[in-house]
Amino acid sequence: MRLMLLYGVNCTKHIWDYIKPYLRDFDIDYVEYPHDVTLNAKKVVDITEWVYRNYGHHCYDAIIGHSLGGIIALQLIAEYKMNVGKIIYLETNLKPANEFYRNLMTQKNMEKYGDSILQMLREEKEFYTAELLKSFQVDFDYTNLVNDISQDIYAIYGDRGIPEYPAKIQDLNLSAQVLSKLNLVFIHDSCHMIMVENPEQLSEIMKGILLNFCLPR
Repeated sequence: MRLMLLYGVNCTKHIWDYIKPYLRDFDIDYVEYPHDVTLNAKKVVDITEWVYRNYGHHCYDAIIGHSLGGIIALQLIAEYKMNVGKIIYLETNLKPANEFYRNLMTQKNMEKYGDSILQMLREEKEFYTAELLKSFQVDFDYTNLVNDISQDIYAIYGDRGIPEYPAKIQDLNLSAQVLSKLNLVFIHDSCHMIMVENPEQLSEIMKGILLNFCLPR
């Protein structure tokens, strides 16, 4: 089973190192965006175009995208008609979400992983343009991509250590029509960096999706 993994802004492909041991049975392309591409990208589609040029000739059972990578994954299917079986996006906001979703890691995980993750984010930030950052941080709406996709879309988020929080779906600020096209799953004790914070549960959920197991509600 062949997969493509796409990371989020200010990250590198090493963000997947925490979950990589759990996915060793899959054939995975860990995509890395060149700095000369991100330095000139004004919109997400500028990176998507590069990914398609370099990987669009492959057939993937699934594309897995984190944050910005999730938008790229949706664009690859909706706009470039790439041959993909399923889409899994991690902590991707299709519209600006409420405050519940605006944290990087839980306090416990920040103490454990914060130094290395924050260093990576600082080092990579200089390679992204202000225009690109604005395109998915301020007044954005990528919900039209969901409406143009027939494949199964799985949207995975961290539960922020508050699994019973009643408004976690409402706080995504998505219409009922868009929500009806998403398979929502929440990972325990994690926030935006779910592949770092809880790679074991995330990998089990991903395997369930990829191998058509039943998913927990």
